[in-house]
Amino acid sequence: MRAWEGVFLLFALGASLFALERAFPLRPLPEAPCQPGPIPERAELWANGAVELPICQRGRVVLRLEGTPAEGRGPWAVVAEGGKVLFQGEILGIKEVVVQVEGRAPLALAFVNDLYRPPEDRNLFLRGVEVLQR
Repeated sequence: MRAWEGVFLLFALGASLFALERAFPLRPLPEAPCQPGPIPERAELWANGAVELPICQRGRVVLRLEGTPAEGRGPWAVVAEGGKVLFQGEILGIKEVVVQVEGRAPLALAFVNDLYRPPEDRNLFLRGVEVLQR
């Protein structure tokens, strides 16, 4: 391959990528509206995952969480409404987390740092949910 052919190939590749980016721009996905449904009172997260809480009203929500540690660290919990993180932190023992919700999107409780090394097993448990009117 001659030097000018290599330069032409790189130019063509760059122009193609630029055209592709303009043809298919990335746009954020629209937030799904909150659909009322049963709110789980309890949940057991034995592995990384999430629980959806369709709380479709404004107010304060109290989540009673329990975490079991492994290697000296408790489970890391994330509570989000749509794309907005309302709480994130380590849960050791039993802890009440209070968040203010708008009710436009489902509330999600996520467990993100699972660890299983017998006899230790890091897990997150939802022990109760209370919705308080604003």
